Amino acid sequence: MTEPFETALSKKELESGHMLTPRFDANGLVTAVVSDAVDGVVLMVAHMNAEALARTIETGQAWYWSRSRQELWLKGGTSGETQRVVEMRTDCDQDA
Repeated sequence: MTEPFETALSKKELESGHMLTPRFDANGLVTAVVSDAVDGVVLMVAHMNAEALARTIETGQAWYWSRSRQELWLKGGTSGETQRVVEMRTDCDQDA
């Protein structure tokens, strides 16, 4: 898959928040902290690669990268307990 996200040109540009330029780690992952949209309770901590993040944005359903299975994972794909994305935020340097 072609990298779907731009790379920030400078720290200022990265921290301005005007464009999504995730900083994937050496394994090609970013940490995703998932919380309930109503009460803010943290539901899980998972990881996304570029494809999982792109699919999440495209579909509005949460996709993750399973580090143990080494494959994409649609949350609730088997159980039916899906996660509908209401809002996405990044930290200031976009590595989570």
